[in-house]
This record gives sequence, structure tokens and C-alpha cells, in this order.
Amino acid sequence: MAIDLRLPLLGDTMTEGRLVSWLRPDGASVQQGEPLYELETDKVSFTVESPGAGVLRQLAPEGELLEVGALVGRLAGPEPESAPHATAPPEVAATPAARRLARELNVDLAALRAASGDRRIREDDVRSWHSSAPVAAGPADDSLAYTGRRRAIGERMLRSQRSAAALTLTSEVRVDAALELIEGLNREWADDGVLLTLTRVLVGACALALREHPRLNARLEGDRIVLPGSVDIGLAVDEEEGLVVPVLRGVDRRSLKDVARALRELTRRTEAGRLTQADVEDGTFTVTSLASTVVDGFTPIINPPQVAILGVGRVREVAAFEGAAVVPHRVATLSLTFDHRVNDGAPAARFLGRVAELVQRPYLLLERDGR
Repeated sequence: MAIDLRLPLLGDTMTEGRLVSWLRPDGASVQQGEPLYELETDKVSFTVESPGAGVLRQLAPEGELLEVGALVGRLAGPEPESAPHATAPPEVAATPAARRLARELNVDLAALRAASGDRRIREDDVRSWHSSAPVAAGPADDSLAYTGRRRAIGERMLRSQRSAAALTLTSEVRVDAALELIEGLNREWADDGVLLTLTRVLVGACALALREHPRLNARLEGDRIVLPGSVDIGLAVDEEEGLVVPVLRGVDRRSLKDVARALRELTRRTEAGRLTQADVEDGTFTVTSLASTVVDGFTPIINPPQVAILGVGRVREVAAFEGAAVVPHRVATLSLTFDHRVNDGAPAARFLGRVAELVQRPYLLLERDGR
């Protein structure tokens, strides 16, 4: 019996997806659970596996943007033994962005895999391979397709800029106490595999502050300001294909240790490409960090329909007075962008001040946990 292969629904708000690349050739015999094709939405990349065994018949071309439920292929019954069978080439492990770039640059992924060893090929690998190959003399322009997640992110951010009355407040916050607490707790939690970072402390601080200032946790729907019953914070993660924002649910009801553990697992799943659409939907607030860069402060863009986002700059050392003495302090700049249609400047400033207080007195986060 033939099995229809239809574009899956990965989350409640998903309406379409792009079939980035087939992982098995047309006419190949596949088994249940075998990877069939790479699917990309505006938020995640996903490997779709075979729901059964049979002979693959591809009905949708690579690169096609399809609606949820669209027929992309079919698994037919096994062919007669006398029929010739195509020999399937090895599957080459590569990210969707690497496959797309390889097609644009005419890079042979099999040759690249043979040269790079047994690991998943990424976009930078394709670029390096292409740049090292001999090219014809003469100038040539390079270009990348403005499609998939990159285009979806761009259009969503442009809509946010056009539709929200966005305003950004910044505050330089001393982080010495937080960094000392992080160092001590990481020693204490090492055997449990829990890793605390400043960004994860800030997620916990934001959760507590959002519970006290719920209109920063709101969403605007038409003529209603909706106040969710849960604090679900998205943490922006930089990927080759573009930013992805996995969401941690119920952060205000979690201990700091649980927040650190859960965010570490979300980050691992993001880096492994194992997020689902449901993992990145329905956040109520976002934290985005450039702490690993040279950036002190920046203006983060709200992720609609959310009404606020917190940006985190790098930690840097400054000189400050304590009485008559000059002593070094470690500080970071926090940047809060909020929608002025939902919140005014003074309430937003009080929220940012509460976050700063929790970072400067981080033991308050542990008191909430009963420590």
C-alpha cells in the first residue's frame, strides 16, 4: 500500500514550510525512521523521517515553498526484483544552509565530506571549500538567496519596526556579585551537569521582575492587551541560518538551578538542530545577548506579538569611586526595548531597575528558591 508524504504541521501557528533538500534520491528504497528531507520554516530547520518503508517517489522539488498538508512525495510498494534498482549515494550529513549554499556555489558535498572527515558539514565549510577551489580569472559577484529563515526573520523584524512604538532604555549594571555567585554555584552544581551563566541569571531575574510588572510580559491583540498567566521567556541563539529563539516555559515557577539546567538543554538541542516548531512559539518575553562580542550596548528589536525584549552587552571593567578610593568594577549594559503603546517609560524603567537590582543582589533569586 502506498503512503502519501505530506508536509507536517510542526506547531499551531505554522502555515507553510520550504522543502530544502531531499536526503534520499527518487526511486530509493527507504525504511521507517530513515531521514527523507530537510524542512525549513521561518523559525526552525527540521529533518523529516520516513513514516514507513517503501520506494520513494519525489513529487515536490527542492526549494519549493509549500503549505502544511501539501503532498511532497509518496512511498510506493517494493518494486519487482527483476526491476533495476538505482544505487543510492551515501547520505551526506550537512545543515540545510550548507546544502542550499552548496547548490548555489556548485560544490560537491560528497567530495567535501571525503576531505573534511566524518562530521556534519556546515555553511562555513562550504564557503572555505569553494574559496580554495581554482576559479577562472576575472571579477565575479557573489550572492546568497534571500529566502527561508533569513527572509522570514527580516520581514518579521521589519514589521516590528513599522508597527510598534518602540523605545529603548539602557542601564549600566554592576555584575561583580552575580559573577561571584555564578562561580560558586557552578562549583556546587558541577556534579549535576548544571552550568550557570550571566545570561541565564538574567533570564531568572527577568522572570521574577515580569511577575511583578506583568504588562512587560503582555501581548497586543487588536484592541486588547492580553496578560498571559505564565512567564515564557525566549532566549535568542545565533545560528548560521539566522537567529532562533527557543522558549523556556513557566520560568517564574522554576528555581535558578532548574532555569540553568533547562536553558543548557535547550541550547544543546538548538545547536544539534533538534528543535521543533512548538519549541519556538508563544514566548511572552525575549532575552538576547551579545555578551560574547565586543558590543557594549545595542537596540534589540521586539519579537511581535511580544511587547518587550532585553538586550545584554559584554562584561567590561571600569573604574569607580568607593569613598575616596578608585576601585575596578565589572559592569554590563542592559538595553530594554518596549512598545510604548502598551507601557510608558516610567513603568518600563521600574522593570529595568528591578532586573538590575536582582543582578546586583543575586542572592534574592536564591531566596525565592528557599535557600
